Amino acid sequence: MRNESLCLRNVIYFDYRSEGLKRIKEIFVVNGRFTFKRQNASLKTIDCADYVMTPSFAQIHTHLCQHLYKGLAEDLPLFDWLKKRVLPYEKNLTKDVLRLSCRMALHELIDSGTTVILDMGTFANQEVILEEIEKSGVTGYSGNILLDRRVGKWCNDLDSYIDYSEDMIKFAKSQKRANYALNPRFFPGLTKRGIKKMLLLRDKYDLIIHTHASETKQENTFAFKEYKKSNIQAMNEAGMLSKKTVIAHCIHLDETDFKLLQSFESTVCHCPSSNMKLGSGIAEIDKMNKMKINVGLGSDGAPCNNNMSQLMEMRLCGLLQKVRRGPKSMKAEMIFKMATFNGLKALSLEREMGSIEEGKRADFLLIKKESVHSAPFEANPFSSLVYSAYPSDIEYVFAEGRALKEKGRVKVYDLEELLDEKKKLLKNLLLDRL
Repeated sequence: MRNESLCLRNVIYFDYRSEGLKRIKEIFVVNGRFTFKRQNASLKTIDCADYVMTPSFAQIHTHLCQHLYKGLAEDLPLFDWLKKRVLPYEKNLTKDVLRLSCRMALHELIDSGTTVILDMGTFANQEVILEEIEKSGVTGYSGNILLDRRVGKWCNDLDSYIDYSEDMIKFAKSQKRANYALNPRFFPGLTKRGIKKMLLLRDKYDLIIHTHASETKQENTFAFKEYKKSNIQAMNEAGMLSKKTVIAHCIHLDETDFKLLQSFESTVCHCPSSNMKLGSGIAEIDKMNKMKINVGLGSDGAPCNNNMSQLMEMRLCGLLQKVRRGPKSMKAEMIFKMATFNGLKALSLEREMGSIEEGKRADFLLIKKESVHSAPFEANPFSSLVYSAYPSDIEYVFAEGRALKEKGRVKVYDLEELLDEKKKLLKNLLLDRL
């Protein structure tokens, strides 16, 4: 893939700051960046008259490694789902299965408009995940998990984790788009010694911490039993909260938890599909927004969602808050901001991209204005995107000026090859289900 210099004509684009659409005759993409300055050279031209243009999506909680287990861990509460299905699957992943899982997940993410991810890796072969992120064209942060307290019969060796993490940090530094993040699985799976060693890595390399917390009441029960505090309060006492901490779920919080997230400027990733499917509960996103806690969106893993579309997460985010707090509780403009700008802010990328402005990185989507299911964008652009758009409406996906999807087809992968390989490898994965 290469950067293309482009001339985009007859553009109608989203601008969340003005809460509406803007029109411009031409926007140019040069060296992977937007410019409004006219270019003299002959450039590839796309007539955008039939599209609306929007920044691409940033998902800040995914599990690329789990994609091939989609549909194979159904109708279970979180801890049974984890111990009986997902951790055994992850522990036994071969490089080939992991690589295909990443490719399938990345195809689905690109197809539905995501070009930036914060991912949680697995026990081993982390270099495979980083390699596939790099090849895909998306910008991604990922890292091997820390689970040094036994969950069921699953855990990893702390000293090996530290050594391997250092190797992966060095490997990621040689990549352009793949970056390393620390991934303690969740607080109940950490020992005090494990936390201390992980934080030394964080401080040494200035890394993001990406974890789960307060997804279920059981987690808080464990924390109160062990530490006489909630998950978030115990994480704070252990030194895990900071501006570079991203926490998925955060459903079961008390007032002190909310205030800690606010004061440390930590980010929450809301995963509505996963929370619903596992029966975990409804996070108080409207309250977090009022407190100016940074909240982004993510699809979580395919086995607890069965879908990796940010469009789906936006829609359900809005609907869930309306169920919880009433029809005026969540504006579509805010949901769009969560799906784009807020996710980038968690990764310190908000000044680099996330809006269509002079000099910003050209990660953007061209979405068809007209389809049988679409609502008129001109009437209510944010609502039309959040509640009516399908991934099939996304005709083009660009990342840093590269076309990852063009004329409705993901260019990065040969879909037929992926599906053929999936059929072969899935037979082995299904052996434990027969």
